[in-house]
Amino acid sequence: MLTMRDTHTAFDTCHPAVPATYFAATILIAIFAMQPVCVGISLAGALVFSLAARGWRRTLGGLRWQLPMVALVAVANPLFSASGSTLVAQLGPMAIYQESIAYGACAGALLVAVVLWFEDAACVLTQDRLLQLGARVLPTVTLVTSMAAQLVPQLMQRSQTVRAATLATTAAAPEGSRDRGVRVADQLMSWSMEDSIERSDAMRARGWGATDRRSCYLPDSFRNSDAFALAGIVLLAAVSAFLVYAACSQWHFYPTMPRLVAWWGYAPHAVLAFLPTALDLGQRLRWGRVA
Repeated sequence: MLTMRDTHTAFDTCHPAVPATYFAATILIAIFAMQPVCVGISLAGALVFSLAARGWRRTLGGLRWQLPMVALVAVANPLFSASGSTLVAQLGPMAIYQESIAYGACAGALLVAVVLWFEDAACVLTQDRLLQLGARVLPTVTLVTSMAAQLVPQLMQRSQTVRAATLATTAAAPEGSRDRGVRVADQLMSWSMEDSIERSDAMRARGWGATDRRSCYLPDSFRNSDAFALAGIVLLAAVSAFLVYAACSQWHFYPTMPRLVAWWGYAPHAVLAFLPTALDLGQRLRWGRVA
């Protein structure tokens, strides 16, 4: 079962290893970059790419619960962590400090940024591309994943069929009978065990497990352009990670927050975060299909 998309991105013409490396590096940097400017860059980059790749309807649909989560974390953190030096309000014995509010807002924005990056990665790295990445490295895991993705929807569809048949035979299981659920589970178990035996026989007949190394069909070949793109992403991510580490090591929320200043070290992180959106817009302008 393949994941279908309505939009295309610049990563569609690359080998799956390129977007997989990019999103792995971007998500790891976003998780550990607990600094206001770095969090803002990660959030903005994930948001604009989500608008380009997933569309504004799906992006806004996700923001309906993501933005309240930021507000909830920002409000809840001062109530549980009364730390800081700038008093904002005094609610009885409870003191609310500006630093606690800033830490909660930054943590909430970081969580939303990571969620958006995962959603963007799921849009680009569809199921067939993920299976292609692990076809030779992890053949058994790839097989189990592909079969689970196929058999779980099939099992749900069969459960509806068995339930409908059970509802039609009221004499075997009257309305409101507790045995109806047991009968449905029993039929599904029998059906699944019979199907598993047939699948194992079919796989054995096709030579699965006959050799240590199994060949596989790879729709995307790893070209020289993919190697250059992969090397560029790794280099950019390494520079960004080093500079983000330097920025985070000089920042602290408690007891007082230092003043944020303009610094050139944020530029590589911004380039990394906005790189897929820039490539996607450039591709759309090239082919004359600006959204």
